[in-house]
Amino acid sequence: MIRSWLSVLLPVLPVLFLFTCLPLSPHQCNHLHLCSLTWFKPTLFTQSLPDCLYLCCSWVQSHAHYSTIWPKMDPAQIDDRISRMEDMLNQLIAASAAASAENRRGLAQVRDEMANIHTRTQALEQSPASLEAGSSSPASASAAAPPPVSAGVGAPLPSPREPNVGTPERYDGDPVTCNAFLCNCSIIFSLQPLTFSSEEARVAYTINHLTGRARLWGTAEWLRGTSACHSFQSFANELRRVFEPGSLGADAGRELLDLVQGSRSVTDFAIDFRTKAPMCDWNPAALRDVFMRGLAGYMKDELVAYELPSTLEGLIELATRLDLSLHSKSPVTPASSSLASTAPVGVEDPEPMQLGHTRLSLEERERRQRLNLCLYCGQPGHFVSRCPVKARAHQ
Repeated sequence: MIRSWLSVLLPVLPVLFLFTCLPLSPHQCNHLHLCSLTWFKPTLFTQSLPDCLYLCCSWVQSHAHYSTIWPKMDPAQIDDRISRMEDMLNQLIAASAAASAENRRGLAQVRDEMANIHTRTQALEQSPASLEAGSSSPASASAAAPPPVSAGVGAPLPSPREPNVGTPERYDGDPVTCNAFLCNCSIIFSLQPLTFSSEEARVAYTINHLTGRARLWGTAEWLRGTSACHSFQSFANELRRVFEPGSLGADAGRELLDLVQGSRSVTDFAIDFRTKAPMCDWNPAALRDVFMRGLAGYMKDELVAYELPSTLEGLIELATRLDLSLHSKSPVTPASSSLASTAPVGVEDPEPMQLGHTRLSLEERERRQRLNLCLYCGQPGHFVSRCPVKARAHQ
């Protein structure tokens, strides 16, 4: 029984203390009285209190301001405090509204920047993908270029155009032109990768440019579907194996040994030599000696006065320079001029240099070169290739 009454009285004690201790005016107490009546009338609470206790609480609330011992405040002061609090609240509300507007503007700017960055990123991601698609398929439409920063919209670019290349000369099975034909086909495939994007297309193009017995062989390989038709490299290797004999290198070596300058210029001789030299498996020193061996006699005589280079290219360059110098001084070919030359007037009792028997010393050779004297007889006005003393000695 006691516990039940305590459970009822305990919630009421703080309210009684509030109304008996606070220094409130009658107007405020009436206002609090109405609020308290509203607060103290929940259905669950009023059903658990006796009617007398409820009436007692109501009476205490209505007369609490008469029983207080604290002095009462002036209503003007209360109104002044309320107005100041309202001003502070208005200021806080205005500041909060300004901050909220500033935050909204900042968020709008951030959203715009994020949208711009997203647009640029999508354009950059789409551009390489379009280029790759255009290079892998001949029927691709066009690749998208990266957009300008200000616009943010990509401008389409036309698909790359392949250069127009002439068709190679048809191959008839000649072993000499086999490598040249395959090299021409390889160049066309490199310049037109979209047209010849597959290995089958390259092999078919190569077979289509065969003729004669080579075409018959290539057609048989294609119809049988051999492994040589799976890739261009395999087909090229098989073509070399069939139409390029294994002794081609030996034949090229024999042709290189038989190659001589003759009445031609050193430039023409060097072109033929460079064309046949790659077919031989000779070292650079051997090629250099063979080139020196094939030069004409007048060029060998001119090279006596110089220190021979150690490489083939250096020897070709020196011989070409000397040959051009000789041809620029006289239109007559050196081979014929050496036989038709006569002794110059005023030359008496020359002391010739007997080539093959006694060589000039290094000092004497440098002196004659410096003074533009003939290396054979030591007289001015001509070179070794046109030396009249040498011509008479050979006769």
